[in-house]
Amino acid sequence: MAQLLDPARISSRTGWGAALTVGVGALLPAALGSAQALVPASASRVPRLAQDAVLARFGAVGAGGAVVAGRGRLRLVPGPLPAVAAAWPVSVPASAAPAPPVDAGPCGEAGWFSPAPGAAISQVFGVPDTEYAAGYHTGVDFAVFTGTPLLAVADAVVEVAGWGGAYGNWIVLRLPDGHFALYAHMSHLDVHTGDHVDAGQRLGLSGESGHARGPHLHFEIRTQNHYGAVVDPLPYLRSHGCRF
Repeated sequence: MAQLLDPARISSRTGWGAALTVGVGALLPAALGSAQALVPASASRVPRLAQDAVLARFGAVGAGGAVVAGRGRLRLVPGPLPAVAAAWPVSVPASAAPAPPVDAGPCGEAGWFSPAPGAAISQVFGVPDTEYAAGYHTGVDFAVFTGTPLLAVADAVVEVAGWGGAYGNWIVLRLPDGHFALYAHMSHLDVHTGDHVDAGQRLGLSGESGHARGPHLHFEIRTQNHYGAVVDPLPYLRSHGCRF
C-alpha cells in the first residue's frame, strides 16, 4: 500500500510532483487490471501484414487488398485484406457489410476466362518505356502475388513453355482465332509445349522470374508469335466479355 504524504510537509512544486507520482503509481495497476478484464481472452486484432507473412499463413492472396507502386511492385494498404480478415480470429461488427465476391474468372462469352481473375491492372499497354526493345510496354501487367494461379484464357495449344530470357518462365498459347497469349515472369509451369489446354485451366503460378521488378503477370496478345507483333490485350479480352 502506498504511504500517504502529509500536505503540510510539501513546500515546493517538486514536492507536489512527488505526491502526484505516488498517487498515480498506486492507482495504475488497478486501472490496468480493470481494462484487461474488459477484453475477451479470445480477442485479437489483425496486425500489419507483410506480403511474405500473408503468403506463409494463407497462400496466394488476390490483389483486392493491395495497391501498386510502380510497375509490378506491390504494397499492402493499412486496412486488412478481405481474404485475410475472413480467416483471422477477429471480432467483426454485425453491421459491417460483407466484402463483394471476387469474380471466379469466366468472361461473358462462353469459353473465355481472365488470365488472373480478380487482379488489378498495374501497367497498361503502350506506355513508353526505354527498358523494352520496342520502346513501349508490349502487354498488360496484372498485380498478383507470387504463387497466384494463372488461367488459360481460352481452349488453346501450348506453343511455348519454358525459359524466355527477360520474360523469365513463360508460356505462349495459340488461341482458336489464330492469336497468341503470352504469360511471363511465372514461378511455376504446369504445362508443356504441345499440350492442349481447356479454357480456365491452370497453367502455372505467377512470380517475378526474368527481368521483373516485383511479382506480377505480364500478359500479351500477339497476332504472330514473335516479339513486337502485339495488340492491346484489354480490348481484345473485353471483346470476349471479360471485365477489368
